[in-house]
Amino acid sequence: MNGNTEITLFVSENGDDRNDGSQQNPLWSIAAALGKIVWKSYEKAEIVISGTITEPAARMAMIDVSGKGLPPIFLRGESPERPGILDADGLDKQVIYISDGNSVCMVDNIVIRGGSADINGGSGVCIQGGTLIMEGGEISDNHVGIGMGGGVYVGRDSEFIMRDGAVVRNSSKMFGGGVFADDGGVFTMHGGCIADNTAAVSGAGIFVGLDAEFSMHDGTIEKNYVGGQGDAKIGGIMVPSGNGGGVYVDDRAVFTMYDGLIQKNRAVTVRSEVPDGGSGGGVYVAEGAVFNYLFGDISENNASNWGGGVYTEGAFTTDSMAIVSYNEAGLGGGGVQVAGKNGAFTMKNGYVAYNSTNGCGGAVYVLTDSVFSMENGAITKNTAAVMGNGLAIFGKTLISGGAVFDNTYISPQDCKEKPEETITDILREVTKPAKPASDMSIRQAHPAILLVETGKLTISGGILEGEVAMTNPGQLEDTRSTETAFCETNRGSEGFSYNKNN
Repeated sequence: MNGNTEITLFVSENGDDRNDGSQQNPLWSIAAALGKIVWKSYEKAEIVISGTITEPAARMAMIDVSGKGLPPIFLRGESPERPGILDADGLDKQVIYISDGNSVCMVDNIVIRGGSADINGGSGVCIQGGTLIMEGGEISDNHVGIGMGGGVYVGRDSEFIMRDGAVVRNSSKMFGGGVFADDGGVFTMHGGCIADNTAAVSGAGIFVGLDAEFSMHDGTIEKNYVGGQGDAKIGGIMVPSGNGGGVYVDDRAVFTMYDGLIQKNRAVTVRSEVPDGGSGGGVYVAEGAVFNYLFGDISENNASNWGGGVYTEGAFTTDSMAIVSYNEAGLGGGGVQVAGKNGAFTMKNGYVAYNSTNGCGGAVYVLTDSVFSMENGAITKNTAAVMGNGLAIFGKTLISGGAVFDNTYISPQDCKEKPEETITDILREVTKPAKPASDMSIRQAHPAILLVETGKLTISGGILEGEVAMTNPGQLEDTRSTETAFCETNRGSEGFSYNKNN
């Protein structure tokens, strides 16, 4: 004890709740430790845990951190060799429940596992009016059924601050395998890893729900898997499944990515009764949602259908050094798919490179009624098996700056894995484009830009190179001067070619 302002208590699987909680005489349960802390006017309480603790569940969870009179609680494992494991296996309860403005901080060598809830969310940690700070440790192997948030649920007036540690191998039969933030909840990620989580419907890694906010300053969201279990039924209505392998951002939610990695996530659908499943391998942005992307990399994600890196029906904006690279999609939009009547992807800066699809739109696929705007940045080295290595335009595309170049067809067997190189290296390796095909009706021509009857391409600045396949010359409006359109590429007089595709 330090001046009666701080207290450290010890809990061990070999302890006894009749003990005083000292290191020599540890307690057996967290509930007993909380009983020695409440209404004692401490400013901080540290609980050091040794071994596996499975205690009878309280009203809300195995460990209930609710009610008044509790100071901030710090949970720490004894050592790497003797971690503290809070295991609710077999209790059919959440592991930790935090409410009433209370705060819990996970420090080192602490594991939260085995939580299970069929309806309520947050089987590992459920925050309903409190704060969870994660500086280390692990939230793993928790499962939720009909509810939301296999690992962590962040509800109204709640906050989850993740500085380090791991949220791994959690699952949900519905939404948010790793983390579900909802109803105005706030999740701030400064580091750590959210990986190997699964969800049946959407948001395997993270689901950012109604009015919630997520800020990603660093860290990694990787190897999460959504879908693969068929269409889901909610309230008797069939809904698409397999959307948002890494992240799903729902209506009125805001996701801001300042830095970090969203990589190697998968979105898969196995049935086709409900359209639009298996989309957004890395990120899925629903109608009414906002995604602001400043720095980082959304890379090596895979969607069985649409949008290998990003699928957006909301407002998605890239800036600074935002990178979308090495993503794959089965049907279209290897890098990005823009869909829905309010879908908008605004590229103020950044790079979309080395993405691929078995369909159209190696880099970006713009569906009818959607808008893609490019103000700066580069779209380069993308490929599509059908047409539109760079862009497939079924909606509206506005290009006022930046560069679209070197988007040529590469057969699947010639595609290479992601090398150890930066975007600067990619730009230095630019070579002349392949000679434009003379007959755009031949599929093997693989035009750089596909402009279909419903699409509109307006170019007021920037650099474009490669073939454009279109059905109507009136679909393309180019107001650049000849010098801007062709000579600035410094790649010969063929520059940018228009061919009518009958």
